[in-house]
Order: sequence, then C-alpha cells, then structure tokens
Amino acid sequence: MVEEGSIVKQTLNTLKKRLKENENIIQIQGEGGYLAKVECTFNPPATDEEIKNFERQTGLILPNDYKEFLKISNGCRLFDDIESGGEIELYSLDQIIDLNEHYDEFEGCFDIAYIYQDNIVINSKHYSELKKNYLFWKGHIDQFEEAIPLEMNFELWLDRFIISSGAKFWSWSIYTAENYYKLS
Repeated sequence: MVEEGSIVKQTLNTLKKRLKENENIIQIQGEGGYLAKVECTFNPPATDEEIKNFERQTGLILPNDYKEFLKISNGCRLFDDIESGGEIELYSLDQIIDLNEHYDEFEGCFDIAYIYQDNIVINSKHYSELKKNYLFWKGHIDQFEEAIPLEMNFELWLDRFIISSGAKFWSWSIYTAENYYKLS
C-alpha cells in the first residue's frame, strides 16, 4: 500500500537527481515535437511551524500530501526553458496568501500554482470532508466557481505533471484528431 505523501517525495527526489546528474539542466520533448533544455528551481522547505501558521492565519486546511511537498520545497519553478524562460510556478505559502487575498473566499478554494494561463486550485473544503479528489483547475482569470475537477489529489497531479515534462495534461482529452489542428 502506498502511503499518502510518498509519491511527492519520490517524484521530487527523482527529478532533483536527474537535474543534479545533468548540471541542473535537462532536455525534454514537449508537445508537437518541441525540444528544450530546461531548469527547475526549488525554494527552501517550509517548517512545520510555518505550515501551522499558514493554516491558522488563513483558516484553510492543507492536505497532507501538499504539506509533504511544502516540507521539501516551499514553492518552485519547473521546466523553465533556459533560452526563453517559462510560466510554471508552484507558489510558496507567502505567495498563496498574497495572491489569494483579492478573491472572495469560495468554500475554501485557493490557487497553488500558475501553469501557462491556468491555475491549479486546492479545495480545502473537499479535503476536510475527506474527499480524496480535491484538486481543480481554472483559467487564471476565471472565478473559483468555474474551476473544473481534476479528479485527483496534489501528489498524483504533481507526478503526472513531471512525467509529462510540464505539459498541461489535464487538457489533453479535449483534443481529437478531428479538432486538434483547429484548436492548437
């Protein structure tokens, strides 16, 4: 049986190992055959006290697998193209507070990441109700009530996101051979 939070640890440790073995730059193949050299940067870990203070200050409940991520890296940037940069950021606790203060609270939802015009959202109300699938996505200008369920938790999302080398895998199902060329 896999323990909650263990996938986060294994996924990040493997990614960091790949980076270390390649002088912090790895080559990935993206959608449409695009080849890029990328880097990832990780913030220092959050302490247990910082995590508790966040929950006290915001009244939000952080899922255990997400806490494991924060204890490894309190936010990070993933798959930044070394020539052109990137738009993939998983927020630190301070950024979450800053970026979510402008929203009206929608049932415990808060943005945790920005991925090429999308936000990844934790619905802490779902988590507090013991719903395992508490992760959502929405366009960066959309409201929380427009968020779409990802049908997964944070660590499954992170694992799949790293396996897909930073591609927005959650939108792949809308593309078919009939509409791909019109939509992309």
